[in-house]
Amino acid sequence: MSFAFRCVFLALLLLAPTVPASANQVNAIISQYSAAEFASAAATFKQRYPDRTVSARTPEQLAELDDAEVGQWLASGTRLLVVGVFGPEAERLRPLIDQHSTGERFIMHSDQALVALSRSAGNMLFANRDQAVRLGAEKPGGDLGDWVQALAAANPIQAQWIEARSYWLAGGSENIARLLAWLTARDTSRGSAEPAQARPALRFYQDGVVKEPSELAWRGERMVAVIDHGRADRRGDSDLNDALCQTLQQRDIACVSLFGSWGDGTLQALRWLNSAEHPPLAAVVVLQDFVLGGGEGREDATELLSQLNVPVLKALRLDDRDENAWQLSSDGLARDKVHYQLAMPELQGTSQPMVLAAWESSQIDPNSGIRFGFSQPMPSRVEAMAARLARWHQLQTKPNADKRLALIYYNHPPGRHNIGADNLDVPQSLFAILKRLKAEGYNTGTLPDSPEQLLEQLQEQGVNLPEQGDALAAMAKKAVTVNTHSYRRWFRTLPSAVQAEMVQGPLGYWNAQMRRALHASHLDSARLTLKTGSSELHHVLDGVVHPARERALDLLAQLEAFYEQALSQPGLADWEQAESLIQALADTGIEGLRGWGEAPGQVMVHDGQMVLPGMQFGNIFIGPQPPRGWEVDEELLHANLVFPPPHQYLALYHWLHDEFRADALIHLGRHSTYEFLPRRRAGLSAEDYPTQIVGDLPSIYPYIVDGVGEGIQAKRRGLAVMIDHLTPPLVATPLYDDLLKLRQLIESFETGTGSSEGPARRATIAEIKRLVTRSGLEPELRASMAEPLAARGIDFEQVDDDLLVHEVGHYLTNIQERFMPLGLHVFGKPWASEAVDTLFASMNTDQARYRQALVDSPAAEMQALIDALNGGFVAPGKGNDPIRTPEALPTGRNFHALDSSLIPSRIGWNIGHELAERARERPMEQGGREAVILWASDTVRDEGAMIAFGLALLGVEPVWNSRGIVEGIKRMPAAAGRERRDLMFTTSGLFRDLYADQLALLERGVLLALDGASETIRRDYPALRTALDAALQPLGPLANAGNESLQLNLVAANWVRDAARRLDAGADAEQAGSLAALRLFGVAPGAYGAGVNTLVERSGSWQERGQLARSYVNRMGHAYGLKHQGEPVQAVFEESLKHVTRTYLGRSSNLYGLMDNNDAFDYLGGLSMAVEHLSGKAPENFVSWHNDPRKVRLEPLQEALLAELRGRFLNPAWIKALMQHDYAGARTMGSEFLEYLWGWQVTNPDIITDSAWEEVKAVYLDDKHALGIDEFLEQGANVHVKSNMLAIMLVAIQKGFWKADEATQQALAEQFAVLVAEHGLPGSGHTRPDHPMFEWLMPKLPETLREPLQARLDSALRKAPQPNTPSSIREIQPEAETPQAEPGQAETQGDRSASQYLWLAGLIALLLLGLGIWRGRGPRSRGAA
Repeated sequence: MSFAFRCVFLALLLLAPTVPASANQVNAIISQYSAAEFASAAATFKQRYPDRTVSARTPEQLAELDDAEVGQWLASGTRLLVVGVFGPEAERLRPLIDQHSTGERFIMHSDQALVALSRSAGNMLFANRDQAVRLGAEKPGGDLGDWVQALAAANPIQAQWIEARSYWLAGGSENIARLLAWLTARDTSRGSAEPAQARPALRFYQDGVVKEPSELAWRGERMVAVIDHGRADRRGDSDLNDALCQTLQQRDIACVSLFGSWGDGTLQALRWLNSAEHPPLAAVVVLQDFVLGGGEGREDATELLSQLNVPVLKALRLDDRDENAWQLSSDGLARDKVHYQLAMPELQGTSQPMVLAAWESSQIDPNSGIRFGFSQPMPSRVEAMAARLARWHQLQTKPNADKRLALIYYNHPPGRHNIGADNLDVPQSLFAILKRLKAEGYNTGTLPDSPEQLLEQLQEQGVNLPEQGDALAAMAKKAVTVNTHSYRRWFRTLPSAVQAEMVQGPLGYWNAQMRRALHASHLDSARLTLKTGSSELHHVLDGVVHPARERALDLLAQLEAFYEQALSQPGLADWEQAESLIQALADTGIEGLRGWGEAPGQVMVHDGQMVLPGMQFGNIFIGPQPPRGWEVDEELLHANLVFPPPHQYLALYHWLHDEFRADALIHLGRHSTYEFLPRRRAGLSAEDYPTQIVGDLPSIYPYIVDGVGEGIQAKRRGLAVMIDHLTPPLVATPLYDDLLKLRQLIESFETGTGSSEGPARRATIAEIKRLVTRSGLEPELRASMAEPLAARGIDFEQVDDDLLVHEVGHYLTNIQERFMPLGLHVFGKPWASEAVDTLFASMNTDQARYRQALVDSPAAEMQALIDALNGGFVAPGKGNDPIRTPEALPTGRNFHALDSSLIPSRIGWNIGHELAERARERPMEQGGREAVILWASDTVRDEGAMIAFGLALLGVEPVWNSRGIVEGIKRMPAAAGRERRDLMFTTSGLFRDLYADQLALLERGVLLALDGASETIRRDYPALRTALDAALQPLGPLANAGNESLQLNLVAANWVRDAARRLDAGADAEQAGSLAALRLFGVAPGAYGAGVNTLVERSGSWQERGQLARSYVNRMGHAYGLKHQGEPVQAVFEESLKHVTRTYLGRSSNLYGLMDNNDAFDYLGGLSMAVEHLSGKAPENFVSWHNDPRKVRLEPLQEALLAELRGRFLNPAWIKALMQHDYAGARTMGSEFLEYLWGWQVTNPDIITDSAWEEVKAVYLDDKHALGIDEFLEQGANVHVKSNMLAIMLVAIQKGFWKADEATQQALAEQFAVLVAEHGLPGSGHTRPDHPMFEWLMPKLPETLREPLQARLDSALRKAPQPNTPSSIREIQPEAETPQAEPGQAETQGDRSASQYLWLAGLIALLLLGLGIWRGRGPRSRGAA
């Protein structure tokens, strides 16, 4: 609704005379979704009963009024009807209805707390909520009248409510009109109303009319069925059905819409599709939300979908925003819609959600005052859905021999050392898939004879090497290249906003969004876009060292002034002026202010052509997903903005779609990068890069079963059909070497030698101490024993023998109770019996069906892939850790997550509450703050345990309804020992996308905690009253002022400190109060990852840890919660971090730990490093282990990391199992484990000490366990992994982290030089040809090694990209004597003549020429540009 229209409406509403309660007036609060149908009913009602009055509003209308105005309106009627009200508005309206609506109240199909307020004849109708829930679940099974009569007889008190509800259940505007007549005829003098007229549970709709099945006509050999809700013949909803079916029929695909009532109606629809005569089914499109079949019939409906064996796609209507508002949004789909429009349908195997309709401009019904609109189809999105359906249809009908497939594997970060996926042997899996495709009749050409031969070909022409000129030149002769001119022609067909962002960067997209918002008169969105974009760009410029910085700030100020002027006079804006300013900003050459420029750019480009690595086997293309671009331009990592993929990324998928003409895409393994490209979290538009990547192609995605959190992102944002695959076998960690000897000695001590004093006891103790010293366990034991030692008031040297034995035994048990993967999984390859027995034993279940499910899984995975490629249905299944959740087996299913409305579940609450009790055992100092990290994948596994942990420490608990849905939270009493801890939360981008409701829940928890001392603050700090009111305003009716002391309420105590400081600094009271209450922070909308891991992996892009800490703050400093959707607040975040003294990360998987992924050090390591950088002291970091809910524990990070290092990564059993997988195993050791050890080294150097590197060197390079691993790492392509491992070690030494002796440095340097000279650079971020490490390394090498290495570097070095950077002061300053134009032009009034500063120009030119860079990248090798 436009701003002007809203003002007029509010004025009319507020100026209307207030009428006293009238017997003629019914007030109604009706959901926006049903408002149009209600308006139609009101017109019919008014025509029949002109003397009766109905006044209706939507919750959105009431949200625009204050409480007094809502109360006034409620009091104006004698009866109240409420239908379809949930969420925050239900919370707000509950007390207002209770207070102001004094007559009869019929409340239904709404929040159960509202329904329980129903009243008739002066009496409350429901004794409690449970009774309201029970009756609300009743549905007519046969004749409506008989059902009403029987149910009313059984529930006489609620008989009137049951009758009223029957009208709404019957559906349609005629029945709503009869309901209004019934409500206004409650006075017996007005006679009786006609009863509800039931409609069939299932109706058939085609060509604009409802038909009998015998009347349906088919125009096409195959058919798509659209399943919609029972009232979809109403205006707007029927328009979408018409548009979709008409578009399909134009493609010779028959179409019919099935309008089914909730529950039984959709079951009837699915049964009809299974049994009736109609053309063969091509697909089902589900427009109805929630689940088909209703709660009771959900499983039956899912089984019927499986029997249909066709893809089931989810189509979305937006009922809260028009098309422009959707395009302007950062979420795409509002957070309160995700639950029932995405999560619940996924339980039944639906996928590929696409927005097809948006809300039309609203209007006011003259009969009732309700504001209504219509959901109207968007032709381009309807066409996109039809094209996608046609592709699935093509997979069903096209012979396999003619199908063309693209198999995309993961090669990120790029390099020869890093072809792989999470716990998956990619070369063997690719080979297995190719062999199966050949057996299924696909044209696979001549296949390699073995996975090893396939890998050789992949290494030759299937690797991303964006930084190696020689390798890229060689690959360009064999791989596909994309002609720049043809790419540009295609590029010009993309949405203008995408083109602007690709070429001009964030500035281009910012400008496109501002223009769209102003053109559509969405002034609030325009102001928010201006504020957010301006803040982000200022943060870029605040942290940059560049000679053009002041120039850029001045240009940015002019651009901001232009937008401000455009806001005041939208129709007069000269947008060419904005384009000129944006170009001038890009020409400064400052990263973050420019895009990739015109195609082809610099990434994977040789001789002006974009190179697409990969190879073709008949009709099957196999290649790596392209790099993200910062490999060529590391400065982007410091800009910390949401950034588009480079041209070559888009070029691959353009080529696959338009040149190779693929019929389907297969992205193999966790995880691709395309689903994490900018921008909306769900309900994507054509301006979202994942949509451009996949286009209309079916995307089939094999994915590890324990990776559900990120997998759901691929399903929703990547439009993918998931096929989950097994983890590797998991075994309880076996002890080895000195650890095993220690265990044997301890068992001997406990069973015999330690029972009495004597020589045997003393000898055993001496040997235990000797082994502890020899194995380097003492630092870890000191950490693990810190608490018992502190309790006894002694230090480590004073430990008595019994305590030492006990603690060493506890340490070893801790290691043994962790699970360790043995090797990797091969997609579709049957497991050996030994492997099956291993995992089944770890599952600790005696149910044989799970063992059989495990046996069946590999074959099910491959068959599901083949079925999907045949256009079939992939059955849904619960994804999770198979040990924790055996129901996740068999694999080969389209996994789903736990419904987010159930989180935190009662199970999750119990775990989180127990963890909170453990945390409370450690006192928190006054002024201190704790930080909790929120991850989506662990939330899926543990059902919200870390959310519950945070709530419990805040002193609030969830409120669940009878179905386990979280309906709200309530404050628990604070007391001594149970103080309210002050928490801040950092959210991953994935958690933000999947669990936005939980972020809102957590902010409510923070504010409820603050409110617990609000009376105290108002009494003791009167100057903060206005600030406090502003802080608590988002609570609304949940506010319940308490008088807790600030000693018990640390949230309040710290809020007082922060709010007062902001007031003293000059902030206004409302701003001071609101900012002081912010506690939820994360990356910007559309961004993912804290950015530390990428910087760590690009070790040449920074020189000291402070740079990484600043990057973390800039990237994570965005606010989330009830009223915040990612606005930049870096200064608030930085201030909050200064007070953090303790952090928590939860781990709930039996597979994943801390060193087998780069997320742990990205978020926890990054947080710890930022706190250390800002406060001068690293916080206490804890890991919450609750992979076994029966044994939850909080473990210091040092203890957790080092135990995992010893237990898994230095364990010969782990290494031997990986060696069976050749290159894939080597990659897991070197490109995963060692990279992640390096990440922890950088973020937490006090934990990863010299001894860790020495142990790693002994095991992996010196073959300490005599496994032959030194030779293994030099076999075939494994050598590239070893080269990268050596590079990591050398970088650790060069940067001063590892104080290795000279002999070690010399040995590592020479090994590295020999391997690189012979085999080339591996292509990692540590071996960039101009990496500063090489300049440090060269003097350490003898001439015989130095020259070959330098030759390799010189050959690999690519010419640095040349931005349109000012090359002289003349380009930075305006022409001399040029008169200044109006504000908004590219030059500023403060500029002076260039001639006045000629000496400065010469100086800057010399600096630019001599340095070649503007930010500190460190020293370069001799080949550096």
